[in-house]
Amino acid sequence: MPSLDFHEVAALPRLAWLAVVERGAARARVFHGPAVECRDRWMVEGVWDGDFAAGGFHDSPHFFGSGIRVDGDRLLFVPSSALVDRVLYCEDRGRVVVSNSLVLLLAFTGARLDPTHDYRVEATAIRQGVAAYRREFVVVHPEIPSFIQVYDECLVVDRDGVTFDATLRASPPVQSYERYRAAVAEALLRLKGNYSSPDRRVPMTAFLTVSSGYDSAAAATLVRDLGIETCFTARRSNSYLPRWLSPSSVVDDGTPIAGALGLDVTALDVRRSQVTEDEIFFLAAGCPQPALAFHSMTRLLERRPGIGVLFTGFQGDEVWDVLWEQPYHRRGTLRGDGAALGLSEIRLKSGFINVAVPAVGARRIRDVAALGVAPAMEPWRMHDGYDRPVPRRIVETAGIGRGSFARRKKAVVQAYAYPVNAALRRAFFRWLRERRRLTPAFVYLHLALNRVLFFLVRSPQALWLRVFRPAPRHRPPTPHVFVWKQVDLPGLMFRWAAESLAARLAPALDGADATKQAPVAR
Repeated sequence: MPSLDFHEVAALPRLAWLAVVERGAARARVFHGPAVECRDRWMVEGVWDGDFAAGGFHDSPHFFGSGIRVDGDRLLFVPSSALVDRVLYCEDRGRVVVSNSLVLLLAFTGARLDPTHDYRVEATAIRQGVAAYRREFVVVHPEIPSFIQVYDECLVVDRDGVTFDATLRASPPVQSYERYRAAVAEALLRLKGNYSSPDRRVPMTAFLTVSSGYDSAAAATLVRDLGIETCFTARRSNSYLPRWLSPSSVVDDGTPIAGALGLDVTALDVRRSQVTEDEIFFLAAGCPQPALAFHSMTRLLERRPGIGVLFTGFQGDEVWDVLWEQPYHRRGTLRGDGAALGLSEIRLKSGFINVAVPAVGARRIRDVAALGVAPAMEPWRMHDGYDRPVPRRIVETAGIGRGSFARRKKAVVQAYAYPVNAALRRAFFRWLRERRRLTPAFVYLHLALNRVLFFLVRSPQALWLRVFRPAPRHRPPTPHVFVWKQVDLPGLMFRWAAESLAARLAPALDGADATKQAPVAR
């Protein structure tokens, strides 16, 4: 039976881990942050709908976070059942190296990002669905051809090598809205029992994100009785339209919804002057649109004792939409939310689990999708480009009136060209000058010209759509590049951030690996 040797490394992000599996899968040395839960046969940073002490997260259809489980003569590396987090691995000198952090895997192996590659391919791969996404993550290394990213299914390492197992997370069929609603509620109650367990070494507290849209409003309704400490909301959404042209398009405040549900609210502080050097964790995740709007939330969660359980509306588009997702639903394909990756590195540092509420029950995506178009749901159909009867029914039957939410699709994430934090911006500009011979003046000119051209091209189109086709489902959330297209500033910023952060963390891993200290007693 394989053994797990745990080595706590205080310098690592609180929930980060990296495992080195020796040839033959007889032993795995696991280097982890101080808030990871470790037991003799398993290790986890996450919550699931089962008894915590039993450690059965590997076969739970509702597991959020990541973990390692000894299963007979196999080692299971288990990512979230929601498509908002992943694990990555590579084979290096006869060893299998696995981590829940891209940055840690870069730090340990010394691999670098390919300057000629567009990493939007990796960041958006899960948009193809769980059975079709591209696993390869391109890196440059003399002995490692690539990393492999793994969503949803278990990564299995045994004496015969590396395989994948997608059969462990069975989920019962969904036969009606009433049964679906009850099953989701029951699963969420079991989640609460798990994260409230006295067997946990590190206590957990529940939080919630809420906006004016369908997904987070439904999530808030479903979890309001689970002891939520506070809801985080953004007063404004990301819009390329100026406020004077479309006042409603920039308002995404979930305060009225939270108030109607009896929940406390904390507004996200989006002032640029308050952004710390934690910004590099948002940039290093590889998401095309960094989730920096949540910076103040992550700082608050990090300052609190224990670990946060953050209920979110991620994957609501893919689970509940009855128009744009239908071709995928008919094939039984559940797609992921690429924007959620923006939290994948910062959550490990700040210490919280991303619990995507729409993912509960979503393994039966054909059944859930059929609910939305069933005749019984017609009273909650809007028959427009933003039509989601299942979450609408959840919210409206909780007493929140029609018209107070979900009037148009909005978002708070956005792409940008250089770091907001002044110290990080200086470091990035130095890196650009050294690696690409690009000056700050060029960066500012590049950004200004493309913003002006974008406004001139897109604003008339947006106004036309607003008048003649209300609430379009898909609109470009961030400016396009019209001039100097060969200079991909967001892509360069990701490469700089990931490699800089990896270099910062590498000494901690090198020291732990070299000393081969004795296993920590548990």
